[in-house]
Amino acid sequence: MTALLAIQQLSLSFAGRQVLQQLDLTLQAGEVVSVLGSNGAGKSTLLKSILGLHDGRVMQTGVIHIAGIDLLQARQQALSQLAYVPEQPAVYGHLSAIENIRYFLSLGAVSQTLNITTCLSMAGLPEQAWHRPCSDYSKGMKQKVMLALALAKQAKLLLLDEPNSGLDPQATEELNQLIMQCKQQGMGVLVVTHDVLSAMAFSDRLLMLANGQLSAVSIDQQALTLDNLKRLYQGQL
Repeated sequence: MTALLAIQQLSLSFAGRQVLQQLDLTLQAGEVVSVLGSNGAGKSTLLKSILGLHDGRVMQTGVIHIAGIDLLQARQQALSQLAYVPEQPAVYGHLSAIENIRYFLSLGAVSQTLNITTCLSMAGLPEQAWHRPCSDYSKGMKQKVMLALALAKQAKLLLLDEPNSGLDPQATEELNQLIMQCKQQGMGVLVVTHDVLSAMAFSDRLLMLANGQLSAVSIDQQALTLDNLKRLYQGQL
């Protein structure tokens, strides 16, 4: 089976600083992988590499395949296979949820989409909000719009950047459930997060990014003490 995300020997340096070093990562359909790491470890850099957003000042080597498509050789085709939800969801405030999704779908070469209202329902956005300007939405509601967009475009790979930041406990639980729903839909989901508890709830694998490389970590909820968290982020677990 072709991996939805396959990264091989990814190295990246910027302004003379080595950020990623021969990093490998594989993510399959129906799998949720969370990447943990301290500030400055390179989590955002990794996401930018997958999204092909680095400019000429960055020195990058290695291979990235998205759903079997080489990002370097066929960038637009590769990126059409994924959806990205940034830490601050990028929706247009003057447009409604339906208008935002319709607009974003019009920008990409998406041959077939699911019904927008069906996807908004699947994402858990209340129907009474569908036609309201997104400027009235909370962060959690905006995330649901972005997740509905991912469902509508039938994205195979979903990237989430710090999805739980700024959410109250109820919104966090709703988001965790939505991530599990995307997994059940057969998506591959890559999450960059500081929220270890949430990551433990929905992830098939936890990875720690330290010294430019990823390593598997295992920690159960009973062992989730402050001291263990410090050791985890220092790469000692």
